[in-house]
Amino acid sequence: MVFERRHIEEPTDAAGFVDRGNRYSRNGVLHKAIEDYTKAIELDPESDDAYYNRGCSWYEAGNNTESIADLTKAIELNPAADQYYGQRALVYIFDDRPDLAQIDEDICQELRIKAQEG
Repeated sequence: MVFERRHIEEPTDAAGFVDRGNRYSRNGVLHKAIEDYTKAIELDPESDDAYYNRGCSWYEAGNNTESIADLTKAIELNPAADQYYGQRALVYIFDDRPDLAQIDEDICQELRIKAQEG
């Protein structure tokens, strides 16, 4: 049986780099994921998704400072995304900042309740 490797074209827009970054992240290739999210941010500085995903990758790579910075930027860009607060709460816990984690967890829960009601 012969396997052929498909050629994957280089992304041309922010969404393409986020998508490829997500694939790298799922496979544990965090440095490549971070590179792709960074490229997505260069192409679209308003991409909360790119900041969020890069923040998650920074956390997985053990860099809480960069993770918190990116998650904070994602929240600034999209303050209604409950999962952004939830992820930042997790990073705050591992960064030994339980008070900030609790604040984010409370906001996350409030947003989820609002979403269920509306």
